[in-house]
Amino acid sequence: MSRNSPPPPKQTEEEQRAPPSTTTPAYSAFSRHQKNTILALAASAGWFSSISSFIYFPAIPVLAADLDVSVEKIKLTVTSYLIKSGIFPAIMGDAADRFGRRPVLLLGLFVYLCANVGLALQSNFGLLFFFRMVQSAGVSGTYSIAYGVLGDLFTPAERGEYSGIMSFFLNTSPSIGPVLSGLLLLRWSWRSIFWFLSAATPCCLVPMILFLPETARNIVQDGTVTAKGFNRPLISALVPQVSFSRCPEVLVEPVKKKHRHFPNAIASLKLVRIPNTAIILLAYGVNYATYTCLQASLSTIFLEVYGITGVAAGLIYLPFGCACAIAAFATGTLLDCNYRRTATEAGIAVDKRKIGDLLKFPIERARTRTIKLFVALSAALIVGYGWQLNTKTSMAGPLVEQFFIGLTIQSLFTALNTLIVDIHQNCPYTAQAACNFVRCEMAAADLAALDPLLRSLGPGWSFVILAALVFFLVPLLLLLEWRALKRSWVLACTV
Repeated sequence: MSRNSPPPPKQTEEEQRAPPSTTTPAYSAFSRHQKNTILALAASAGWFSSISSFIYFPAIPVLAADLDVSVEKIKLTVTSYLIKSGIFPAIMGDAADRFGRRPVLLLGLFVYLCANVGLALQSNFGLLFFFRMVQSAGVSGTYSIAYGVLGDLFTPAERGEYSGIMSFFLNTSPSIGPVLSGLLLLRWSWRSIFWFLSAATPCCLVPMILFLPETARNIVQDGTVTAKGFNRPLISALVPQVSFSRCPEVLVEPVKKKHRHFPNAIASLKLVRIPNTAIILLAYGVNYATYTCLQASLSTIFLEVYGITGVAAGLIYLPFGCACAIAAFATGTLLDCNYRRTATEAGIAVDKRKIGDLLKFPIERARTRTIKLFVALSAALIVGYGWQLNTKTSMAGPLVEQFFIGLTIQSLFTALNTLIVDIHQNCPYTAQAACNFVRCEMAAADLAALDPLLRSLGPGWSFVILAALVFFLVPLLLLLEWRALKRSWVLACTV
């Protein structure tokens, strides 16, 4: 929207969608190589957030036997992990948008490292429960901050491709984590899982301390403002050279810094008041809750139905994990194609160097227009998966079904992760933290209800209920598209 045109009817939506104020020729001063490296570092931190769950699932029966507690009690540590994964990113989200991505990310990984050492050394359920919550507190925000960095560096026209690449990296955890867990349990005890995470974390943390630059646009804007203190890396290899030797012809408006008070968890939840954001968060939460129930129940259901143990308990996660990784990469390319297609229909030229005006562009339609089909197909596949387990068919049947569920269910995650950054460009991390809160709390509630549901109804009807919730997302996405088209049409008429 031009500066002289009247504001749209909903001021809160305009404030969130308006691009950051800048007069630089391009959206980001970082080179392509620098952006790729920064995104890889951020995604590697987010990888620990994902693998911490999936490497833990196969060890649930072993932990229960060794600590002399029930499997249901060990599953409480999964539920508590998810609850904390929703709460702490909300606090870290406000901190990351105020103080920058770099200090919050480094602090989170350090806490995560300490928690893994504590988990490896503990010997009772109480300490396991406590350190799992500390582990969640440290690492849960890294997933969201990776998408915050995505919003800092890339325009909407190119964001789909890079979101797909990042999702591909993050979604290797569902396949790698359980296999690693199975191999570690085959040779050593469950403690080796946490020693592995303790050893792997510095491999990510040390390069970040040395090289990771600040990308928060309220601190370094497009990268041309020099960061100070903890926001500045020890080695400036990934910082644009213009930050140290400013070109006189490049004019940048002064950075509007936010007041630095204690991080506020409520800041991210205020975004729920925006109708389109509320729809996105609800859709993401339902999809993630179903995703988590499918994965958390996999080892215990297959143990009961097929009697698998050991390395096999880790290998059964491979079909779903590999499918999610493939779907994430493919969906990224699809999102960019859909963006160009929607822009052509709206008569808008696509410029990958500039962010453009998303108020008059139906970005919600661009991100979800072909995703609805995958959502409907995913719901149908979940029904088939449940009844195959209920009738105890050959183990190959449910595993093949898992592969195709992974292909379809992941597409919505990639699309909505990209969309939430698109419509909250001034506070992408805070928006992702709100998304994280909703999805984790919904997943925790579903997991708490899953075991009683499986015992009373069996896998068949239990997964029918989950599939019905997933299918409900199709009309929800249609509503989101309709609102986007209506907004863009109204704004076009007022100019």
